[in-house]
Amino acid sequence: MNTPKIILVLFQISCLCLAMTLKNNEVVVKADSSTIKVPDDYPTIHEALNKAGSGDTIFVRKGIYAENIVINKSLTLIGENRESTIIDGGARGNVISVKAPNVTISGFTVRNSDPSMGCGILIELFGNIVISNNNIRNNKIGIRISSSSRNQICGNIISANYIGIQLFSSSDNAIYRNVIFDNAVGINAYYYSIGNIFYENVINTNNWGVLLFSDSDNNVFYHNNFIDNFYNVYAEQTANIWCYNCEGNYWDDYKGEDLDKNGIGDTPYIIAERNMDYYPLMGRYYTFDVHFKEEDYRISIVSNSTISNFAFKVAAEFRARIILFNASIANSSGGFSRVIIPKGLMENVHAVFVNENEVNATLTNAADTKNHYLYIEYSGNCSIKIVYLELLDLYHQLLDKIRSLNDTNNILIDKINTLNETLHDLLTNWSDFQKLFFNINTSYQVQEQNLKNLAYIFALAIAIFIMVTIYLSKVANTKQSRIVES
Repeated sequence: MNTPKIILVLFQISCLCLAMTLKNNEVVVKADSSTIKVPDDYPTIHEALNKAGSGDTIFVRKGIYAENIVINKSLTLIGENRESTIIDGGARGNVISVKAPNVTISGFTVRNSDPSMGCGILIELFGNIVISNNNIRNNKIGIRISSSSRNQICGNIISANYIGIQLFSSSDNAIYRNVIFDNAVGINAYYYSIGNIFYENVINTNNWGVLLFSDSDNNVFYHNNFIDNFYNVYAEQTANIWCYNCEGNYWDDYKGEDLDKNGIGDTPYIIAERNMDYYPLMGRYYTFDVHFKEEDYRISIVSNSTISNFAFKVAAEFRARIILFNASIANSSGGFSRVIIPKGLMENVHAVFVNENEVNATLTNAADTKNHYLYIEYSGNCSIKIVYLELLDLYHQLLDKIRSLNDTNNILIDKINTLNETLHDLLTNWSDFQKLFFNINTSYQVQEQNLKNLAYIFALAIAIFIMVTIYLSKVANTKQSRIVES
């Protein structure tokens, strides 16, 4: 083996590895993920992206950043405040282009793409991308998802774009809890964009709320609010699903009734051929998050009123849990709120108050084992309070246990009575047995005495027989002797 050659090869490999870690006279060492701050560490987001590695977080402080950025690494981009951390594309190209998987963008205002064809955020080819809690406005297309899947678009405010959210040949994406308003088109899905899910979005004051065509089928829409759009939905050559778990969407132009008072219209809302909401909601869909005892819960309300000032409170001294909100209705006509409360948050509902007056609320959907469904009616503007008293629940539980103990005690008493009856029967049977035994014993003694008497008689008879036999034998012998003598 040629040792010098081996040493030379190892030296060359070492030099190559060293060269790969040197750039612009800097030693780049990548170990665990780190956080880069803009402008603390680098003045621009672009420079921070160049220096960041996969898995890093870039935190951007408040300010206006006139940039068009490309994200080609799996990382997290976080703005300090979505109202005041602004990325301005300057009417050139796309403001943010995502060209890597596993990217999160949150906390920005993204504005001013190329007005003819640019996007606020472009997601292309790669998936598992989260776009959340951003303001996206004044772009040709707010968010475009192209040939991509398994992305989440949630909690954004998307306004004043030509198209708010566009999906092109993209599937299995989740678009939820966004406010999409004042766009020419709120949501557009086309060219085989299949199996996406849209829920809990507010889609209002757009020319077209949702625009679907080119075989974009089997998309699911539910718990969305369609309000004041010129056209709520235009669907051509598509078949989609407009409800989930027997609940659909709120349509401000729905004319149906709710005779069974469950918050769901009794007749379907017709959208287009092969597109029908079979369970339209009778009011807007609201959701509120509650954190209690280290658990997160979600309370939802369907109401024809405007819901405001929602609060969840705990009165520790009474061990009470209280839901509060205001309901405002445009006219003085009848209002309703259907409230869904997780049973993990409130095991029972003990009282409902409208303007501090207790009312009877209707419990619906009793088959649901995880939630309470309350249907509350009122007139005009009002405050609503829903109360759960844990002490009252404990009292009822104690009563149930007492009833259970009483039932157990009654069962024991019944069993003791049965045992007493059995013992009485045994004693009665024992007495009868003793009488029978006495009678049998007496009969035996009588029979024994009779046998003894018979034995005595038999012995006497035998004795007499023997004596007679002896006597007769002697008489016979005497007669025979006399005959012989004579």
